[in-house]
Amino acid sequence: MDASITHIRPRFSIAVPYTQKELMDRIELMIKNSPDGIHGYIVGTHIILDIVGEDVHYWSPQLNFRVEQDEKNPNHALVSGLIGPRPPVWTLFVFIYFSVGIIGFFVSSYGFSKLLLGSYSPFLLAFPIAIIFMLTAYRVGKYGESLAKDQMETLKQFIRDAIDTKQPT
Repeated sequence: MDASITHIRPRFSIAVPYTQKELMDRIELMIKNSPDGIHGYIVGTHIILDIVGEDVHYWSPQLNFRVEQDEKNPNHALVSGLIGPRPPVWTLFVFIYFSVGIIGFFVSSYGFSKLLLGSYSPFLLAFPIAIIFMLTAYRVGKYGESLAKDQMETLKQFIRDAIDTKQPT
């Protein structure tokens, strides 16, 4: 979890020396006393943390994680989850990649079939154009990720504070 941000949806899994109930109680207390910039929701053992307030922007991240009892050690809990873009951002990028990929595939397939029949087709350019669009979407995603880097660190710090064994519960 402390590694640099190298991909859009970093995942983590951490074993902590608390029972599931102890850790959930600790997280619930932290959410109630959280700073103004973080808002949390608890649904069962699933926790969602959002950035709120004046610092929120389109690229603001969301932290989703769950707390489960460790089956190997009943005195430990497992915290696992992911941090990444909020669902509308994620859905937009999936839509862009899917749309550009499908349209690029079929249009360039048509152009290639015309080429096999012996005539040139400008539809052959659809493939490199689709690749350019996808690379552009990727770079825009990386740019948005860099804008959200500090907020991602804030959300990561919340987890670090929750699992810190040096602090009293």
